[in-house]
Amino acid sequence: METFDKYLALRNFVNETEKRGLVYGTSFSEFLILKAIHDEGAAGIRRVDLAERVGLTVSGVTRAIAPLEKQGYVETLEEASDARVRKVAMTTSGIAIFEDMVKDVERRMIAIHSSLHHMLRTLNG
Repeated sequence: METFDKYLALRNFVNETEKRGLVYGTSFSEFLILKAIHDEGAAGIRRVDLAERVGLTVSGVTRAIAPLEKQGYVETLEEASDARVRKVAMTTSGIAIFEDMVKDVERRMIAIHSSLHHMLRTLNG
């Protein structure tokens, strides 16, 4: 199998894995955003830093955060020292829901591990 075919097979595997919804109807992309926010703790994370961490533009992050904020998972914080700076932090209920999501992602990663291992062996011939 050519290198490009191997790349496509791996890319399709990852895309199919990420397309499957998580608990609470959350997408894998939303999980990655929530993980980055959660990792920063109660102080929150600036949108520009969040965008860099998850590989989106600031406007892309703003669009992605809107439904998460509406669902009560995250909240926007104003920076006391600079009104132009807006941070995003997890809400109390968001933290509890995120912990369920982490368990779901871990369970799924364990389930796909053998499939991924088998696929990589096949691709390497």
